[in-house]
Amino acid sequence: MDPAALLADLDTDQRSAVTAESHLVAVIAGAGSGKTRVLTRRIAWRIATEQADARHTLALTFTREAAGELRRRLSRLGMRERVEAGTFHSVMLAVLKQRWIDTGKPARTVVSDRRRLVGDVLDSSQRVGLDGLIKEIDWATARGVNADRYSAIARREGRKPHVGVERVAAVFGDFERMKRKRGVIDFDDVLGLVIRDMEYDREFADSLRWRFRHLLVDEAQDLNPLQHRLVDLLRTDRDDLFLVGDPAQAIYGFNGADPALLVDVEVRFPGVEVVRLPLNHRCTPQIVRAGVQVLSVANQPNKLLSHRGDGAPVEQLVGSDEAAEVRRAANEMLRIDPNLIRAGEVAVLARTNAQLARFAQALEAHGISVRRSATAAGSPLQAAVRQVTTLGSASLLRAWAHDTLDAYDTLAASRAEQALANSERDRRAAARADKTLEDLEAERRGAATLLDYLRDQQLGDGAGFRAWVAMTNPFDDESNGGVDLLSFHAAKGREWHTVFVTGVESSLVPHKSATTKEAKAEEARLLYVAVTRASDRLVLTRSERRGGYARTPSPFVVDLDFTEPAAAPLPRELHRKRRSQVDLTLSALRTWRNESARKADVLPSQLCSDRDLNSIASSKPTTVAELEANTSFGPIMAARLADQILPLVSQSISTITGA
Repeated sequence: MDPAALLADLDTDQRSAVTAESHLVAVIAGAGSGKTRVLTRRIAWRIATEQADARHTLALTFTREAAGELRRRLSRLGMRERVEAGTFHSVMLAVLKQRWIDTGKPARTVVSDRRRLVGDVLDSSQRVGLDGLIKEIDWATARGVNADRYSAIARREGRKPHVGVERVAAVFGDFERMKRKRGVIDFDDVLGLVIRDMEYDREFADSLRWRFRHLLVDEAQDLNPLQHRLVDLLRTDRDDLFLVGDPAQAIYGFNGADPALLVDVEVRFPGVEVVRLPLNHRCTPQIVRAGVQVLSVANQPNKLLSHRGDGAPVEQLVGSDEAAEVRRAANEMLRIDPNLIRAGEVAVLARTNAQLARFAQALEAHGISVRRSATAAGSPLQAAVRQVTTLGSASLLRAWAHDTLDAYDTLAASRAEQALANSERDRRAAARADKTLEDLEAERRGAATLLDYLRDQQLGDGAGFRAWVAMTNPFDDESNGGVDLLSFHAAKGREWHTVFVTGVESSLVPHKSATTKEAKAEEARLLYVAVTRASDRLVLTRSERRGGYARTPSPFVVDLDFTEPAAAPLPRELHRKRRSQVDLTLSALRTWRNESARKADVLPSQLCSDRDLNSIASSKPTTVAELEANTSFGPIMAARLADQILPLVSQSISTITGA
């Protein structure tokens, strides 16, 4: 790698961060200021100038996607040596597993569902306060506080759980004893056990510091006390640490994250060199000003500036109730360039996941594909997790994944043949099948993600896969474009051309659960994160009534200057034809699916899902390759069904064109 080339396209502040002479550096990177670029260039530049060794470099991230993106960017920069990059938990879980092997200790299963474990120590009459118990145990474990110390520390910190401090302490103790009895640990235990061994085993600690001698931490504002303690232990006697983060994007207070870590970084890390990145390269000035205004209302001044040219004003849509809000937003989506939607450049963001269901239903009814979190309840990924949790080795996981993919392709081809041949014998055989095509479709998508996990964790097991899934929030990688539907929290770290930020009203933004000054300040930061996900177009939506109750605009946006979206950005006739094409194609496809499913004696959804029908109607494929690319069909099924589906699409378009 050429060190000069690594700096050529950086702005002055970014270059200062990458080339800082100190080995102890904190970069305060505003939204859209290029923090990932700076982080990767810092790694590459130090290695290119022989100031660091790739084999001893560790970059800690908070999501799997962030770690993957970091590795991809390093590869594009010309790095050939592998840098260790991963989430705190995935990296330390690998360390812990090797530690168990080296010391001859029995391996322990990692359980991701803390709620279920805590529920197991309660009888049915005691589960009324389960949410409060979980919240307090989360608070304690994020700070490395065990059950024995909880009561004293909770009282000192002024904690007032609804179920009472003593009740929490008792359940917490039962929870820890049950984990020991079952031989299981949860996520925070992973970090806690590594920290404990580093504190009491100097040889082990020194070996980790030697192995991870160059340490970089992404999203440093999200560090909780347990993670902060781990970072401190790893940098002891070396102070080779590069922090990147933004206090204005600290949105994980429930997990113990504290924005003061970077606000007071000079105090927390004596001798640190601080570099600030105040230029936003992503968003238009109008969007940046909206985000800064949100923070200023909550007394959190921010000096972020846009480095782009002038853009469109921030828009606002107001519905008389939540149904009207969704209708107005869905109608506005129909005016968006369909290429943006197909490219995944449009998102709907909401404070709660519950708000997104209405949007999904409305958009799909209009023939607009949507993408939701792959870890949502009932998703293919969660189905795969349930299937493989008990599998104890990587070889068994790979066998399950490949068997699932083979079974899906075989059954999909069989069902397609049944639909075509209408064989009575085949129909009866299909009815006797142990699993439906829909079941296998869910497993197939999960199997693909499982193989992705095994590429990242070559010695992984079923429990590790469960932990890996819960530590990340990936989209369903099988999705082929569409409008992304995400919560504000899940949107962090992403960006889109056009973003609809919904429910920007009282009781939602800030959320009604935010009753303290600190909680309301975090709600402002959460809205700031959502707003600054948009690069070019930002639309805020709200309802005047929700759930039958009157709502007012969020106090965070009352002073913003809005404009109403233009009534018809596309010519009326073009709009009508586009809607008609989608509706007519969808109608034809449903008729075909229902008739084919009846002949094959299967449910229509087993032959072709609603999601695939909507995607076909919206994308209008003309070739087998396009049909496969725009659906969840495998190559065999796409080839089998193309002769039936593609003529329907072509005929519906011709009908509209000739009308």
